[in-house]
Amino acid sequence: MVLASVFVLSGCEKTASQVETETMNQIWDQNLETIKEYTENNIAKAIAEYGYDGILELKREYRIIYGRLFDNSLLKRLEDFENAHGVVVRAEVDEVMRSGEEYTSRTILTGENGEQEALTVTFTKDGLPYNATMQAYSDDTKLTMGQKMATAGSNTITGLLVVFAVLILLSLIIYCFKFIGLVTAPPKKAETESEAAPSKANVSAAPAASAATDDGALVAVIAAAVSAASGMPTDGFVVRSIKRSQKNRWK
Repeated sequence: MVLASVFVLSGCEKTASQVETETMNQIWDQNLETIKEYTENNIAKAIAEYGYDGILELKREYRIIYGRLFDNSLLKRLEDFENAHGVVVRAEVDEVMRSGEEYTSRTILTGENGEQEALTVTFTKDGLPYNATMQAYSDDTKLTMGQKMATAGSNTITGLLVVFAVLILLSLIIYCFKFIGLVTAPPKKAETESEAAPSKANVSAAPAASAATDDGALVAVIAAAVSAASGMPTDGFVVRSIKRSQKNRWK
């Protein structure tokens, strides 16, 4: 029982790396919560209540203190937003996340004309804001069914056009293979004809050679017959021509 309890307790103990990981996760979670509160109270609230001119005045009175680099990026983005969409009527923190050793918070700004943009603030690992960016933002949950169907239809048409364009391109490439074959075919044809010519000559020469061989054999046979009949040796006469006789002298 004692040994069993020792093994159970030793199995439940956490390693140093596990404890360190859990501690770091808790710190990161606390940092995320702190950055969210800071964004809500010191950035989003100030933008919604005071706007560009108000924040600029508060800075001059030292009632709002940001870093110099962050001041420049935030005020420039806010000024561009108000010039495009009017003053900010609502600023809501959308999400806060960690990337490596940095943190980012995103605040959705809504202008007088109803248009929205996302203000993303980047923080150092110590929780100090140092950069701000602005991007277009669209809340799909506020779109009507007709708007959603129009967007889906345009996406479908775009996809079909891309597919057909690729198919047409492939068809043209396959069609061009025929012309590539024509370009490479003539040399092969010439080689085939040049190789076939000697074979034809050999075929035509074969009957002539065969005929000459048959005539020589016939001459030798006739010369031997004449020599046997006349008693004259074969080298004593020459066979010039052979003609079929109309008379039959062998009877």
